[in-house]
Order: sequence, then structure tokens, then C-alpha cells
Amino acid sequence: MKPAHGRNATRFQIVRCSVVILLQILCVIVLPWAAAGGAPLEELKSTVDKITGVLDDKAMRDTLSREALVEKLKEVSHDRFDWEEIARRSLGMYWKDRSEAEKGEFTALLKNLLLNSYLTKILDNYSGQSVIFDKEIISESKQAQVESRIINKAEKSIVIGARLMKKGDAWLVYDLIIEGVSSLKNYRAQFYDIIRQSSYSELLKRLKEKQKIEPAA
Repeated sequence: MKPAHGRNATRFQIVRCSVVILLQILCVIVLPWAAAGGAPLEELKSTVDKITGVLDDKAMRDTLSREALVEKLKEVSHDRFDWEEIARRSLGMYWKDRSEAEKGEFTALLKNLLLNSYLTKILDNYSGQSVIFDKEIISESKQAQVESRIINKAEKSIVIGARLMKKGDAWLVYDLIIEGVSSLKNYRAQFYDIIRQSSYSELLKRLKEKQKIEPAA
């Protein structure tokens, strides 16, 4: 996806791209694995099982409001991502210029925006797609990449991946990839575009404007 240009043209295309990527990652259900799973894959699967548990609970979906279901999904998924790392990498060279308070604010805004966008789209579009895991690579620098393929109803496959970093005893996702394209690069390109054409304050303003849960299509 190409970065959007201009203040009016930039309408957070990152959300649409990121939603597709995360939806595919989160469709990893309890299917046979094509490759033996190591710690990163096992931990990712554990979170996905909790998410699909909510999505597959008909009674819960019938009784809770859409907003309440999104909050439920947040509860079981937010701690699988390294939000500070995502924020730091997506803001890139502009991160070092921010105060600790500004870094905290930006991280919280980005986390809320992405979770709302990801999870509402998953809630609206989940239909049990299947994933085949091809390989898992763990480096000595406490980083890992899980590579897999999503198989849709038309039997077409899309190569997807997740980059994870070991923090303490947990493996946390900091980047999602589709067909070789990094979501972080998309975030960074569009954030840079807004800051360069306007200001960091304008970026914060747009992040705040996108905080509400969007209505179902």
C-alpha cells in the first residue's frame, strides 16, 4: 500500500491495511500445524484461542453489545503486542524528540486506535479461515518470525507473517507482514507524511479523531 499524500487525502489507510493483516494472523485456530511449533508460535496461538473463544461463543455474541464484545476481545488480546515497540518503530526518527509524557500519550493513542480498528473488523468479518504454518525462525537476539499462509474460501493462499520480540518470559508481536510488506513501514511512511506536511500535533489530533469505534458496514 502506498503512503497517502496531503492532509485531506491521508485518512489513515494504515487501518485498512493493518486490519487485513491482523485478521489473517488472528484466524490461526486449532488446526494441525505444518511445522512444529516453538514458544513464539505457541504463545501466539494461546492468545488466538482466547479470541476465537469469544468469537465462537454464540450466547455471548447474542447478549453483549458490539462495543462490549470489542472490549472483551481487548481483554484477551492486548497483552500479546509490544505497544511501546510498535509506537517507537512507527514514529521512527521522531520518537527521540518526544518527552516521556509524549511517548506515553502517543503509545496509548496508537494502541487504542489499532485495537479498535483490528478487533471491530475481526468481529465483523471472522468466518473461521484456516492457516498453514510453514516455519518459525528464532534468532539469538531474542527475536522471532512466524511464517504462514492463509487459505481463503476460494482456496487461494496469501503469505503472512508475524515478527516477535522476547520481553521477559513472553514473546510479543511488534510487526505484521503480508506478502512481504511490513505494516510498520506503512505506519511510519504515513506518520512521516503527516508530520512533514503539518506537525506532530496534527498527527496526535488525527489519532484522537479516530478513537471512536466505527459503525459496522
